[in-house]
Amino acid sequence: MSAPATSDDRPAPGRPSHPSPHRHQVAPWSLWFELIGAPIAWLLQLSVSVSMGGYACYPHDAPLAAPLWGNLVGMILWVEVIALLICLAAGVVSYLNWRRTSREKPGDAHNVLGGGDGRSRFLAMAGMLVSVLFLIATSFAIGNLATIQPCGG
Repeated sequence: MSAPATSDDRPAPGRPSHPSPHRHQVAPWSLWFELIGAPIAWLLQLSVSVSMGGYACYPHDAPLAAPLWGNLVGMILWVEVIALLICLAAGVVSYLNWRRTSREKPGDAHNVLGGGDGRSRFLAMAGMLVSVLFLIATSFAIGNLATIQPCGG
């Protein structure tokens, strides 16, 4: 039986180091949130806004000239803004986790990714990328809301 790692994450003599030594600096929920928070927010925003807009303009057999609810654009805008804020929050959590684990393994990003070390840092970097991409997608949805009239009106 080998000795446990020391508190500063240096391996005990004769024991290899853990590939993600700073894993304890980031909460597991934050790794999940940074990776799936923005995509889920975008998916829910898309589902809710399309459903609301579809029903408000086409509740029965024939389409309406004006939406059922006068504040349809405002309601959909709130959904869009909430999704945008969740995407931003996921990006901030990713960035903070990336900063916390920036010294996880020596070397630049190419060396770390090639060796498979620094998983916490890699997940944080992936979370930043995912958050930015879905932030852009959500922004396009807000742009559509500003340029397209509800019910073709």
